[in-house]
Amino acid sequence: MSVALDQGPLPAPPPLAEKMAAFDSVPLFMKSLPEDATEDAAISALQSLAYEGTPDEIAQNFKEQGNDYYKGKRYREAIGFYDQGVEAKPTDQIILEALYCNRAACNLELQNYGSVLRDCSKAIGVNPKSSKAFYRSAMALIALERYDEALDCCDRCLDFDKGNKAVQATRDKAAKLKEAKDRKERERQERLRQEQLKQARLRAAYKERNLIVAPVPDTVAQNPCEPQFDPEDPTNDTLIFPVLFLYPQYATSDFISQFQEDTPFAAHISAMFPPNAAPPEWDQKREYVDGNLVVYGFTRRQRLLKIGKKMTLRDVCKAGKEKDGEPRDGLELKDGTLTFVVLPRGEEEQKWVEDFKKNRISQSTLNAQRSQNIGQKARNGHTIDDGDRLERKMSVQHKIFRTANAPRTAPDETETAVAQAIIDLENSAPELKAELRPLQISAAREVDVRGGKKAIVIFVPVPQLKAFHKVQQRLTRELEKKFSDRHVVFVAQRRMLRKPTRTSRVQQKRPRSRTLTSVHEKILEDLVFPTEIVGKRTRVAVDGSKLLKVFLDSKDATSLEYKLDSFSSVYRRLTGKDVVFEFPVQAQD
Repeated sequence: MSVALDQGPLPAPPPLAEKMAAFDSVPLFMKSLPEDATEDAAISALQSLAYEGTPDEIAQNFKEQGNDYYKGKRYREAIGFYDQGVEAKPTDQIILEALYCNRAACNLELQNYGSVLRDCSKAIGVNPKSSKAFYRSAMALIALERYDEALDCCDRCLDFDKGNKAVQATRDKAAKLKEAKDRKERERQERLRQEQLKQARLRAAYKERNLIVAPVPDTVAQNPCEPQFDPEDPTNDTLIFPVLFLYPQYATSDFISQFQEDTPFAAHISAMFPPNAAPPEWDQKREYVDGNLVVYGFTRRQRLLKIGKKMTLRDVCKAGKEKDGEPRDGLELKDGTLTFVVLPRGEEEQKWVEDFKKNRISQSTLNAQRSQNIGQKARNGHTIDDGDRLERKMSVQHKIFRTANAPRTAPDETETAVAQAIIDLENSAPELKAELRPLQISAAREVDVRGGKKAIVIFVPVPQLKAFHKVQQRLTRELEKKFSDRHVVFVAQRRMLRKPTRTSRVQQKRPRSRTLTSVHEKILEDLVFPTEIVGKRTRVAVDGSKLLKVFLDSKDATSLEYKLDSFSSVYRRLTGKDVVFEFPVQAQD
């Protein structure tokens, strides 16, 4: 009786590439010989044969081997053979020219355009009528967008080789590309000229309307909405301004991107706060209704202007002009935007006006003290502008408090811009002034976010975190309006301690709050404030990588969903861990 044996599957045959690679170890089939000395007699014999003969024979041999590799598109190996051919120092100029031209062809395929130009220059030095050298030089110069030089190479070649179609086609290509580049440059110059003309007209219009343009720091993102001439006005005499309405009672604001200067303020107020419409969600007392509101403006020198219902923006600009004999004054244009305050009539209006006047008196006292010190500053080599900058710098430095684990470097542009924005918010929103004045930041950094965007991470001292939480929602909203293309998040500047070892000098037990796990958990909570984390899930992939999923309270989905990518990018930058923020799906009844 025969029994069938289960032998299992046969081993798979080795792939063809592995079989072909095995031939490289057989001296007779080697495509290149090892440069180092070897004990194999056959390889030693082949090495000696490779360098036997005259320099021209050796160079010719290396050239042919390089050509074989070039045909196989193994350009780096081909360059190695051409290098050896050049090092053989052939006396035949034709072989030397071919080695340079062929090596240039390999470098052209590898996009090493500098090497192409050097080899072609050497080939032309050997043979001034080398068509291949001129052709490959022109191709490299086209790739480098040096079209004038490429045309010169082609013209020099066509002087002695007029029937070369490849060079003629290359010249036509270079001429078309040069024409396109010149056309783009002319268009760019025309756009620049038109922009300069537009800015000059705007400056003249600002001067005519008594507007004072406040300088904008380079770190502040450019306002996408800017003043412009009304396209419907053929005389180009009417301006359209972006306008910011502040509501200091609730520390919030509205942005009107296009406010035509001949439109009355009452038209916008009636459209924004109609009597029969539902009040805004922030209007807790339901006081912001058309007919119960008053609008105020203020000039550069802190003169308060009460704006009547029928007054237009042009009328307010005229009212802001200084009186005869007084220093120049007018409405201030900050980042291309005019700012006004909207208040309900009655107690809130009187309170805000009194606070404004008190701040103005304090500012006047400060200006008087500064004027008394002008002489001293001048003797020390400072100007009045230097004093202004010094005062602003000191206030910004006071706003930045370096904690123990914060950077020890001087404040950079991002930190200075954030501190200045908080100071500006203190001055423009009296409701927030008392809460913002004692607050300080320890650092601020920009983080790249998916989609080409950026986020600003503001680090605050841990003892001040609770105070920041009280105003964080309003502060974040106002800062994101200031830095219009970036999201803003707040994180406490916490410090981690290493796990103590036997050799550690510190005998005190490490606090739980200073461990790596605790600090990373607190960073998560800081990032998503004011919402709460309702769940976490860690997913481990086959390769061992981990992905943390964090589920947030779904009631905040509408207000935070747009910032989830920023949360993930900031957490990865601070901790090196990947995290995904999600809102749990609510079951339908």
